Amino acid sequence: MEKNKTGKYLKYAVGEIVLVVIGILIALGINNWNEENKKDIEANEYLTNLLSEFEANQEALKTDIEYHNFVKLKTKELSELMSPNPKEIKSNKLDTLMWAMMFYPQYKALDTQMNSDKLELVDDYNLKNNIAYWKLTYDSYRYRLGLTYDQFMNHIYPFMTENYQIKNIKSSMFESDRSLFPVFTKSILSNPIFENQVKLRSLNAENISKDATELYNLQKNLIQYIELKLENKK
Repeated sequence: MEKNKTGKYLKYAVGEIVLVVIGILIALGINNWNEENKKDIEANEYLTNLLSEFEANQEALKTDIEYHNFVKLKTKELSELMSPNPKEIKSNKLDTLMWAMMFYPQYKALDTQMNSDKLELVDDYNLKNNIAYWKLTYDSYRYRLGLTYDQFMNHIYPFMTENYQIKNIKSSMFESDRSLFPVFTKSILSNPIFENQVKLRSLNAENISKDATELYNLQKNLIQYIELKLENKK
C-alpha cells in the first residue's frame, strides 16, 4: 500500500511539474507573441510616419526642381552669350540672366524618420538599401549647393556689385524699381573672368538639377513601395 501511495504521489508530482512547465511555455509564447505584435505595431507606425515625410518632401522638391531647371537654362544661356565681341541684348534679358546667377534655390528635406533608430524595426533589406541610396544622393545634392553658395559669395557677388546694378534684377518673386545708374552690358558679357564663373555656375546648376530630379524619382519609388507594404499588412 505504501508503495502504491508513493507511486501515486510521484505521478501526481510529475503531472504538476508538467503542468507548470506547460504553463510557463504558454506564458512565454504569449509574451513573445505580444512582443512581436508590439514590434509590428511600432514598425507600421514608423512606416506611416516615413511615408508622410516622403510625401511632404516630394511636394517641396517638386517646386524646387522648377527653380533649379530655370537656373540651369538661364546660366547656360548666359554662358553662351559670353564673348570678346558679344551680341547686343536687351537690358531686361540681362536682368533675368543675372537674377539666375544670384538665385539660390535649395531643397531642405525632412529626414527625421530616415535617421531614426526605429528603422531597425523594419525587416526589409530592400527598403533600407533604397533609403541609404536616397541619403547618398541627398548628401551629393547638398554638397553641390554648398559649392554654389561659396562660389556666389566669393566670386559672383563681388563681381556683380562692381559691374552690375543689383537693383535691376528681374524676377517674378519680387518687384524692384530700376537703378538710375548705367549698366554696361557689353563689358559684362565680354569679361573673361566672369565667363569662367558663369560656366562653373552653369555646370554646377546642371548637376544640381540632376541630383534633385534623381531625388524626386527615388522618393516617388519609395512612396509607392511603402504604400504597398502598408497595404499588404492590413
